[in-house]
Amino acid sequence: MKNFLVFILILVSKSLFACGFYPYGEELRFSFFFPEIAGYKSYSTFYYSANTFEPKEIYDEFDKMPNEVLWVSYCKNKVSYKSVEEVLQSYSLGDINQQTNNEMLRYLYKIKDYEAINYLKFAKNCEFFNSWVDDPWERNDAMVLPQRTKLLNQAIKLSQSTTNKALQFRYTFLAIRMAFYNRDLEKIKMLFDRVYQTKSDKDILFYWSLYFRTLAEQDKALANFYAAQVFVNAADKRFMVSQQFNSEVAIEDVLKYAKTNKEKANVYLLAAIRKHDKSLEYIKKVYEYQPNFDGLSFLLLREVNKIEDWVFTPYYSLFEPSVTTNSYWDNEENSITDVLKRVETDREYASQLLDFINSVNLNSIENPTFWKTCKAYLFYITKDYASSLSLLEELKTSKNSEFAANQIDVIKALVLTANQVYGKAILLNEVKPIILKNKHFRKFIFALGRELEFKGNTTDAALLYSVMNNNYTNYNENHDYYNITFWKSKDNKGDTYSDFFNDYFDYINAVYTPEQVEVLIQNVYNNRDKTDEFSKFKYAILEKEIPRLYDLVGTKYIRLNKLTKALNSFKKVDNKLWNDKYSDWERNGNGWAYGSNIFDKNPFYELKYTPEFIPIKDTIRLNKYTVTKQLIKYINKAENPKEKDKDYYYFLVANCYYNMTQYGNSWMMRRYYWTSDGNRSVMIDDKEFFECNSAKTYYLLALKNAKTEKFKALCLRMIGRCEKNKLDYLAGENYSDSYADYQNYLFGKNKYYQDLKVNYSKHYEELTSDCDAFEEYFKARR
Repeated sequence: MKNFLVFILILVSKSLFACGFYPYGEELRFSFFFPEIAGYKSYSTFYYSANTFEPKEIYDEFDKMPNEVLWVSYCKNKVSYKSVEEVLQSYSLGDINQQTNNEMLRYLYKIKDYEAINYLKFAKNCEFFNSWVDDPWERNDAMVLPQRTKLLNQAIKLSQSTTNKALQFRYTFLAIRMAFYNRDLEKIKMLFDRVYQTKSDKDILFYWSLYFRTLAEQDKALANFYAAQVFVNAADKRFMVSQQFNSEVAIEDVLKYAKTNKEKANVYLLAAIRKHDKSLEYIKKVYEYQPNFDGLSFLLLREVNKIEDWVFTPYYSLFEPSVTTNSYWDNEENSITDVLKRVETDREYASQLLDFINSVNLNSIENPTFWKTCKAYLFYITKDYASSLSLLEELKTSKNSEFAANQIDVIKALVLTANQVYGKAILLNEVKPIILKNKHFRKFIFALGRELEFKGNTTDAALLYSVMNNNYTNYNENHDYYNITFWKSKDNKGDTYSDFFNDYFDYINAVYTPEQVEVLIQNVYNNRDKTDEFSKFKYAILEKEIPRLYDLVGTKYIRLNKLTKALNSFKKVDNKLWNDKYSDWERNGNGWAYGSNIFDKNPFYELKYTPEFIPIKDTIRLNKYTVTKQLIKYINKAENPKEKDKDYYYFLVANCYYNMTQYGNSWMMRRYYWTSDGNRSVMIDDKEFFECNSAKTYYLLALKNAKTEKFKALCLRMIGRCEKNKLDYLAGENYSDSYADYQNYLFGKNKYYQDLKVNYSKHYEELTSDCDAFEEYFKARR
């Protein structure tokens, strides 16, 4: 395979991507089902995501911490949580004294509970040693500190000597924690098994201690069992303990240690959370063992978020899901057709999850409204739009938070838009206020546009795409960095780094027909003066871009070689756009020219990397309109039977067509961005742009009408150049030998260079070795 490096200069009109950029992971994921509506913040670390699990804030501002609850209970509920928090979080050892104003400490001194006060002092004295402490001599990165060992032994003695059961467990927990940082796993086991194993009321101290017991356990199945119990009962330990769960251990081996249905449910919960593919069978088990369990609802949330990624990410973007979990998605050669077939398979799985929800007794579930919302969304995923709308109406009458109500509206807008007949789909009035409320949620706006496009309404689709990136602000805390949309077209080849879009103009430039863009322009004309809020939102971008759209229509007709239609479109473009986008003024004004679309060479008389060899007779101000007009003029002259200089005009026309390719100085007649190598695209004229077929056709006509040997040789030389570019473009698919032999390969395949060498041998060397000779050969035309 020929080696080449693609340098992407500008890939999208509003973003500059580095060479080789390709979207992946969370930035691709389509999600319209917000985890926040369920109210399971303590599980937020484990929300479905293309990213690995990472710690998140699991408590709300006014939540009561488990240890604070224990201390308030210890103080007979006669002290405030704020006073407990103050002692635990802010006080130092010296702050614990009789002169304190703290309510908790004053209470303990008042009832003369000096054991509790001494415990608090001891715990503060241990704080420094309840973490990894570096050895200043670098002998051990977590040395066994003599001070820690002393405090550990002291904690054990105090635990054994006190008759206060609550303090006995607290001292033991301190000892267990310090044993962990001393790397004394056997002591952790001994202390836990002796003190905590038979503890009847399993409070947060029990599960904090069990966390360290999990870390010390060598039996992988037993460690998994412990981890599952800690995971459910100690929310602040979930992230760390989840990493101790070994998914390769058979779940049956873990369940051997479970004595109750609740413990079994806990095992299945953590096993399911660590599972990134289908988890329905585990969800069913959790329901069997503990239906009234918030963990069960959280698993349902994760499964719905998985399914929407598997279905909607490829359905709307034509990318693979953000998380791929099987060998199917590992196949890099998946075509768009293959991707969409897999979507239907995953819709079937959504139906299976829906069947399970239908089999559940919602009265036994801890959050029936949430389950109904999941059900309504799954109806949408499985395309049962009528059932989805019916259930959404029922949910709308329930008491919902503003956020939950918006979730229902988002699903409803998607359902209403998708549930329309092809060819008759519109932006429904019922959907418009939902769009305005969620106008910064890019993937939602895009999905509505995509649904309309799939239903044949490319005009409203383009309008939504155009405002998708307008006035961007964060949608919410989980739709900020990833609130961006990338997508492909169904015609994508999938073999380049530029086979995707994230801007409306790039997309309609590549995919829409000129007629579709003309309909779009007319729609903007007809509606741009409307003053209602939605119309102002909808037309905010395109009402200012009509000249640009006429430029696009003309460019599309150039690609189709419909020159008269192109000319008519270019005629409607104002001079401001030509000056702003295609002149030296832009270059000088911005100070940046590399790769920019500036008409600085006459496409009829000048060729890139070739000294001037044709006198310029018709000077015109260069823009797409004037070039097209001149091209039509020269074609008409060349095709006029009475024209004596047919060869001359055919040659000029050929030059123009050549310059409108990847290799010319007027590539902007066909493209809006240029790359340094043959980067295949979905453009309708992709072959023409890289293979120079039209230029070759007109150079052949120039050759046919040429009168002198030298001019014939020059025509043949230019035909050979076109052929070389075509062979070079195709070589990526056909060439497999070393690059060193590449030029010989191209020459051997180029029949026109061979013709030049055989039939015009005395001119061959001069024409192929030095472009300076072109002027002499062109002058010899007559």
